[in-house]
Order: sequence, then structure tokens, then C-alpha cells
Amino acid sequence: MNVYDLAHQLARSLNESQEYLEYKKAKETIKQDPQVEKMLKDLRAKQIEVQALSISGKPIAEAQKSLENLYNIAINNSLLRQYLEAEERFAVLFTDIQNIIMKGIEFDIDTEDE
Repeated sequence: MNVYDLAHQLARSLNESQEYLEYKKAKETIKQDPQVEKMLKDLRAKQIEVQALSISGKPIAEAQKSLENLYNIAINNSLLRQYLEAEERFAVLFTDIQNIIMKGIEFDIDTEDE
């Protein structure tokens, strides 16, 4: 079997994984409630704002506090909490697979000058 066939097989396996199916279901549930969907969009926008401030070297304390407040509100909403938990479980699975592949091919980013 060639590497592309294996990649397609892996993608199908991910699509059928419990983690992905739960994430997909939680995402659909969120889409059915406009208020909860807006809360998620606001949370994501604030996360991006904090990341952008951090990358640019600007102070993030105020934005970080606002993000924490939004997150605390989000996790008190059962639909949003379920979504965020499902998203995290799928992200862990996906990261684990990326790490397995990277270790398997001994991919190493050389940061030292030669």
C-alpha cells in the first residue's frame, strides 16, 4: 500500500473515531443555538486577540482577564462545556497522531547553526 492510501485510511479512521464523532455532534448542537454559537465565537475572537497581543509584545493582562471571564461563562453553559471538552479530546488525539508520525520519520527541526 502506498503512503497516500495509508493517509486516506488514517483520515477515514479519524472520521470514524469516537473523539471526532463526539466533537462533530457537539459542534452541530452548538450550531442549533444561536446564543451559544455567539458565545463560542466571542470566546474564539478573544483568544485570537490575546494571541495577537502576545505575539506583538503588547500587554495582555486586560485581554487575558477578559478571556478568562468569557471562558468561565462558557464552561457554565453545559452545551458549550460539552463542545469544548469534545474539541479538547479530539485535539489531543490529533496531536498524538502528529507526534507519532513525526517520531516515526525522525523529523527534527534543526535550530542550531551549522
